[in-house]
Amino acid sequence: MPLTGHGRTNTTWDVVIVGAGPAGTATAITLAKFGQRVLLLEERTSPRFKLGESLPPTSVGLVKHFLGDLEDPAQSLPGLFRTAGNVSLWTTEQADITDFFFTMTGFGLCVERLAFDEALRSSAVAAGATLLKGVRFESCMRIADGPFNWQLKLSSDTQTQQHHARYLVDCSGRRAVVAKALGVPITRHDCLFAYAQWFSCSGDDDDRYTRIEAAPHGWWYSNRLPGAENNETRRLVVWHSDKDLPAARMAATGPGFDQLLDSSTHLAPLLKARGYLPCGTIRGAPANSQRLQDFCGDAWMAVGDAAQAYDPLSSQGIDKALRTGSHAGHMIHYALTDCPEGTAGLGSHNAHIHQYAAQQQQLWQTYLSHKDFYYRTQPRWAEHPFWQRRR
Repeated sequence: MPLTGHGRTNTTWDVVIVGAGPAGTATAITLAKFGQRVLLLEERTSPRFKLGESLPPTSVGLVKHFLGDLEDPAQSLPGLFRTAGNVSLWTTEQADITDFFFTMTGFGLCVERLAFDEALRSSAVAAGATLLKGVRFESCMRIADGPFNWQLKLSSDTQTQQHHARYLVDCSGRRAVVAKALGVPITRHDCLFAYAQWFSCSGDDDDRYTRIEAAPHGWWYSNRLPGAENNETRRLVVWHSDKDLPAARMAATGPGFDQLLDSSTHLAPLLKARGYLPCGTIRGAPANSQRLQDFCGDAWMAVGDAAQAYDPLSSQGIDKALRTGSHAGHMIHYALTDCPEGTAGLGSHNAHIHQYAAQQQQLWQTYLSHKDFYYRTQPRWAEHPFWQRRR
């Protein structure tokens, strides 16, 4: 179990956070800066596949808050690439261009998740959190009396450990492993699935626009990725469709993905003109809208995708994770400060925890309203199942 940070021999914590993605690290950074003893758990010891994401200009300040000044040439921020705007073929086959030049920051961001997440973990450790890699959350048991609320069982390939915490946070993403262990139901609103293929070309590609294109059986996303290797530029292309539809099954194979892509109005010509060729294998990941029945309870809370996960069309995944992680960290700190001894007073009736739950409920309702609106603005292919389901 590789450990990084302070208090390496500790097994007692104010807060244990399960999951070290953007939501978990934002929560950890916030709590650690308040002086709380924080254990941050990451199941994997080595990087794994993660889809990238585009952030609008309104999210740039949030990234600066957690990772530092993006304008400082001495600041090395891997995993980030400035975007100039969005090119969308949504309501018609004519491109609708949104330029970020006239916004407050003048740019958005494309995020390469592996490097970005690792930078956030480093920031959490620098803030004072302890990062434990290569461990799995196995179970949690509520403690009725004493200074701690939870006894946690963690395991790795070589050992099992017990830790104790006053507060437990689920930041494990869509799997919501803590909430599941506590028996909290997950409500899924659709079966959207994302199929990603990486492309590469020789030399540089000066395109800095995020590209969205609607299609009869789903929609496309593409962006040039940060960094380059061996004088090659990489681009991510993602197909979104409902997992039970034939187009989704096609996209899971190389020939099927290529056939769908060749029928696109905008993306296929762009890739061909710039000399892009597919590289690597197609990867799939759930992209459906889902939420927990309860966002928090007695001395526990869910944050980020563990609490509620959005359709990628919203471009809110990382923004939501960082914002709600910050809010969660503040509310947990205030609740722990109000209840300095023992285990009482940390349930959803606590004013600070209740405020977090109310914010989550409002975020969910706002998200559903916006998602429904944007899908309904796409008037074509109304007879196709993918679009029928969203009207």
